[in-house]
Amino acid sequence: MPISSWLFIRERESIWIERPYGFSVIVAGPGSARAHFVFPDEEALQAYQVATAERLTEAGWFLWGFDQERRSRERAAATPPIPDRRAPSSGIPHVQS
Repeated sequence: MPISSWLFIRERESIWIERPYGFSVIVAGPGSARAHFVFPDEEALQAYQVATAERLTEAGWFLWGFDQERRSRERAAATPPIPDRRAPSSGIPHVQS
């Protein structure tokens, strides 16, 4: 699962930008164009993302959607699951009327 991704559209074209891991960025589109970039640190990657978004919007592209992983995988794995409220719990006695 990627850390985050963005989808830009213009007319019938699209550009998908994805951060799959670390300081890596994959750009797919428009059409069959593909690129993979690896940056030395977060600051360089962020500068690229901002410059790319500005360049695309100035060229008529529209940010259609984005997705960010809100929790790290380690934190998500360490978080206990939330019990389903709809399922009966064997640990709580049922009260009869």
